[in-house]
Amino acid sequence: MTSKRQTVANRANARRSTGPKSPEGKHAVRLNGLRHGLLSRDVVLPGEDAAGFEELRNAVRAELAPSGPVEGFLADRVVNAIWRLRRLERAEAALFHWHLYTLAVERRSETVGSFVETIYDPLPMLGGYETFIKDKTAHEEAKEHLDRAPM
Repeated sequence: MTSKRQTVANRANARRSTGPKSPEGKHAVRLNGLRHGLLSRDVVLPGEDAAGFEELRNAVRAELAPSGPVEGFLADRVVNAIWRLRRLERAEAALFHWHLYTLAVERRSETVGSFVETIYDPLPMLGGYETFIKDKTAHEEAKEHLDRAPM
């Protein structure tokens, strides 16, 4: 439990720690909470292809040929939506790939473990349990397969 003195000190520290004040500091921390970027203020995130975004923007604006500020605004919204949806597709594919990879690793681990048996040994000097491999060849093959799995 926190003491009264510690609570007062924590509150005093919190009043002094209000985050970055300068534009440089704010720019440096603006992406700290970013995960997938679907709701970020910035449309093009660090590591994404800014030139690709400009190509998309130019192509959409050429096709829609907005006349006036309202149509220009709507055309930009279309470009931003297309860019974010493409990012979502990549994130979704990566998520499914990761999930399938995790399942494959779990199955391989189970296969490796299926060739190992642990039995209770009443002799205390042996630690109480003894582990042995039932099928050495199959165990080694499964273990090599698991070791080759990309991480």
